[in-house]
Amino acid sequence: MNTKKLIISTGVIFAMYAIMDILFYTYVFPEEYVSTAVRPEQEQIIPLALLGLLIASFMFSYLYSEMAKGQHKFREGIKYGLALGVFMYLPLFLIFYATRDTRPLEAWLTNAAFHIVQFGIFGIVVAHIRDGAAAKDS
Repeated sequence: MNTKKLIISTGVIFAMYAIMDILFYTYVFPEEYVSTAVRPEQEQIIPLALLGLLIASFMFSYLYSEMAKGQHKFREGIKYGLALGVFMYLPLFLIFYATRDTRPLEAWLTNAAFHIVQFGIFGIVVAHIRDGAAAKDS
């Protein structure tokens, strides 16, 4: 495993994750879907949210070399990212819809679709940064 490329891809994905989420939830996500059941502003724990994004970014970058087959970077990256996005977000948001009384199903599915596409983009970026790391690491 190339540690330098792992660190770089983790940092890039972390930055993209934070920026894309801020832009999506600020400018794109329909206001009527925004839940009012959030922590009061003084109780929000932003450092924990950032830690969660950092852990997800690291695991996303790390697992690429474990799961990718070293094929064409674009195809391998998007396949990897979309698979992880569907695996991670679609079940999670369906569970959230079933267990929380905060948003309609359309809001959860919109969230899932955004994150699945987001992970597809992340996969392409990681594949290019890691530059065939899957094939070289095997």
